[in-house]
Amino acid sequence: MKISTNNIQPHERFTASRQWIRSRAGYTVFLASAAIVLLISMLISVSVGVAGGNIRELFKAIFQPNTSPELSQIMLEMRLPRALAACVTGAAFALAGNPLCKGITRNPLADAGLLGINAGACFLVALSTAVFPALSAWGLMGAAFLGTVLAAVMVYGFGAKRKKAEPIQLILAGSAVSAFLTALSQGISLAFGLSKDLSFWTVGSLSGILWPQVRMVIPWLLAAEIVGILLSPKLSLLSLGDESAAGLGVNVGAVRIFGLAIVLILAGVSVSLVGGISFVGLIVPHMARRLVGTDYRRIAPAAMLLGAVLLVLSDVAARMIHAPFDTPVGALVSVIGVPVFLLLTYRNGGVQIMKKTAFSG
Repeated sequence: MKISTNNIQPHERFTASRQWIRSRAGYTVFLASAAIVLLISMLISVSVGVAGGNIRELFKAIFQPNTSPELSQIMLEMRLPRALAACVTGAAFALAGNPLCKGITRNPLADAGLLGINAGACFLVALSTAVFPALSAWGLMGAAFLGTVLAAVMVYGFGAKRKKAEPIQLILAGSAVSAFLTALSQGISLAFGLSKDLSFWTVGSLSGILWPQVRMVIPWLLAAEIVGILLSPKLSLLSLGDESAAGLGVNVGAVRIFGLAIVLILAGVSVSLVGGISFVGLIVPHMARRLVGTDYRRIAPAAMLLGAVLLVLSDVAARMIHAPFDTPVGALVSVIGVPVFLLLTYRNGGVQIMKKTAFSG
């Protein structure tokens, strides 16, 4: 007699695994596993490259740098800061995307890129580079942050309706502002002959990142990421609605303003370091939410770890695809992100979510 296995569908097995991950023990194991994968990814990133190397050579470079000084310098002075930059900016983009932006705007498709924040940072960087060619790294970081503020003001100014920002209007305003600022950035680059220099920020790349830039941005990103995680319980209450959150003692206006400030810091500092890398803040939090549930206290750490892993491994692939030349990691992430996001929206009924959001209010 043939036993049918049709009663146990693959999605049922996935649902059972997901329910276990959402338990306290399962969530702890998931975070620990993601952290181990991130560590392994960074070891691979530092060990692998055109100049050669492996894990054994990496440990020799750390503990016995004189055995192969040239390779040791490449690993520790070029690949290691690049891997750290990919780690912290991947986590920052993921946290600034859906966990914070969705909590602020109540839109499941909210992201720093879709809201025009990345485009604003790139625009001010382009303008500052054209007007002040000798601007320091600190100056570029400040310009990127001011660009995020400019984009946020424009989006909220155009997207607000009767002093209340509607979710779909913010996305539409963000798309329009992003297209407008991107066009201005391209016009500036053509007018001043900066197309080659500005392609770094418009496409997104980790090429040429060294220790001085990493030391400059890591304290800002780590501080903003910690504050963003601490803010996640308030964002969970905001998802219940403004009136319900206010009834539970949440200062809705203050939380939104404070959360937006964290998004601007995360996006602005990250763009000033690696350029405008899209889709990290869009697809990674959706993956985290599918695994760990809808509580922002769990989504935020999970999204940060997954975002860091995604960007580190994408950078490894970007270096090896067309070696010895670097492929822009932003382009590779977009190639990966679009199909994954379409799959997620299909499996999660994303089209229905967009329709409901568009016709709500």
